[in-house]
Amino acid sequence: MSLIKRDRWFNLRFWVASDYFLLFVIALIYVVAVSSFAVLTHYSFYTNAWDLGIYAQALYSTLNYGKLLYYTVEAVGNPSRSLFGIHFSPFLFLLVPVYAIYQNPITLLVLRPVAISMGLIPLYLIIRENKIVDRRFVILFAVIYLVYPPMLVPISNFDVLSFIPAIFLSALYYVEKKRYLRAYIFILLALTVNEFVSLIVVATAVYILLSEWREILRSLRRKKVNRDIAFSLVLLLTGVLWFALASAVITYFNPAALETKWEWGELGSSPREIIFNALANPVKTLNILFNDGERKFLYVVALLGPLAFTSLLDPLALVMALPWLAASLLSINPLYYSIETQYPAFVSPFIFLSAIKGIKRLMGFNMSIMKRIVTLMVIVLLISTLLIPSSVRFKRDETSWIITLALKEIPSDASASVMPEIFPHICNRLNVYPYFVDGVDYVLINVYSWWYDVTLPRPAHIAARWCDAQISDEYGILLNMKGIVLYKRGYKGAVKYFSGVRFTYTFCNVTDSSGKVIWSEEVSGNVLVHETGNPAPLFFRVPYKFLPPGKYNVTASMKVSPIISGVFIRFELRTKPGETRVLTKEYFSEEFIGDGWETLNFSFTIKKTMPIEIAVYVSNFTDIYFHSLSVLQVSGA
Repeated sequence: MSLIKRDRWFNLRFWVASDYFLLFVIALIYVVAVSSFAVLTHYSFYTNAWDLGIYAQALYSTLNYGKLLYYTVEAVGNPSRSLFGIHFSPFLFLLVPVYAIYQNPITLLVLRPVAISMGLIPLYLIIRENKIVDRRFVILFAVIYLVYPPMLVPISNFDVLSFIPAIFLSALYYVEKKRYLRAYIFILLALTVNEFVSLIVVATAVYILLSEWREILRSLRRKKVNRDIAFSLVLLLTGVLWFALASAVITYFNPAALETKWEWGELGSSPREIIFNALANPVKTLNILFNDGERKFLYVVALLGPLAFTSLLDPLALVMALPWLAASLLSINPLYYSIETQYPAFVSPFIFLSAIKGIKRLMGFNMSIMKRIVTLMVIVLLISTLLIPSSVRFKRDETSWIITLALKEIPSDASASVMPEIFPHICNRLNVYPYFVDGVDYVLINVYSWWYDVTLPRPAHIAARWCDAQISDEYGILLNMKGIVLYKRGYKGAVKYFSGVRFTYTFCNVTDSSGKVIWSEEVSGNVLVHETGNPAPLFFRVPYKFLPPGKYNVTASMKVSPIISGVFIRFELRTKPGETRVLTKEYFSEEFIGDGWETLNFSFTIKKTMPIEIAVYVSNFTDIYFHSLSVLQVSGA
């Protein structure tokens, strides 16, 4: 090393003024900001079992029990309970010592932006390799990379695919330099992240052959195999062999895993069948490609738009993105063509490489065009930040506090079934599930959770939905607050914590109304009236609402005018549409005091969580008015 270089190496001012220090500062700000938001969403119970809980439990069980990436989130569809029964990701072993430092899911939430920001260095080197030296552009491109919506939007989740961009950008840098041994090391590392990478590696071999076709052609004319051909063949062979190895490992741990692929519909149910049918039936393939075409088009726009579509100016590198673009756009699973998931990591490094080469091409034509493109990129970048879901919660609400209280009642060594959004907070144990498993010590549900009445992701889809779970009388209620219910097996005591739910309905939120809306001076507001002679017996319905176990008071504000003999108002409480009546309560004209507004009260009790609808039937002998109806939970058992 020369004396000048040595002086620079130890010169603090040199490092502070360097591009590397600037990139470090940008990355540090990004990591702190994104991980802080991610941790806030976690403690607001916005994270869930897929995929944060899966990875956290797998690393925890490996560290503390010596079980090979053991997890229970998908136990019903993966009997081995090893993550290798779903994905072949030996890269996770590199994360085990990192997770050992602090065994909590927030470690992974911090690790994700760190993994993404590591791609800044190879990205910077690729920019310099393409003779783009404008520092302002380097800063802009670094910022765009970090806030690139397809990678930023899944802010409240973790997936090992987060490491793909940095690893592949490093490999691509060495491919550009033709330092193939180093490139191969990074490609091997990328293969350990996910089995699908093997198809991308095959596409990388094709990319090298196409990008170096002139040199390759000259070499073949001389009947020689140059380094480009040799490396491409090595990559091709590596990709094929790794795909076979990954398939064998996954099948060993979960024999049905590769034969139950539902995400590609008519194309087949196994990788070989899907690939063969896609190639053998081009017409069917095109039809599938344009199915849900608007959403797929917007997905492609979301991938290319933040870079002002400069990737299309030199699209050769997009050859490496084709395997996942084909797989996602031919899928019937909308999650595969959504930027709210981890999957854009499969294509983002190649989109950025194409964009850099496209911008280099622009620089060779007209610098004024280049400046316009950069301005456009800034505008698109600002607009793209609006793609962050507005539903992300950064503030703890009453539900968060209640769930936290419930979790304190569950001992660290107890088994439990909990809602998917609660799972990451209790995943540091072997026997915890995001669906109901009879016989666990505790069951914690939130009947107003988004997850309560949906089918869980595959392969856990065969588990009963939470709203269909049959929680036996063996479980007593320990906590019943605002729709959050904690059951304890063998508990016979009184409810320890209670806070009832309350719902109020007026003319504007009832359904199937046969009345009309009029203004009432008496209540200074609009009311609903069922007029004399109206032949429809159904006045209105209160929509179905899941109600937790307990006793409820129903209060309705109604008026009959004038009061005539034979008039009735009948309330019917029903569950399971058209099947079961929980209660029928009738009021007759003789029970009304006068023709003014009156309050009608009755109670009902349910022992299990169930959806309840209230239908109101009336006679047509006189005018019957409705102002409001409220349902109040007054006890929790």
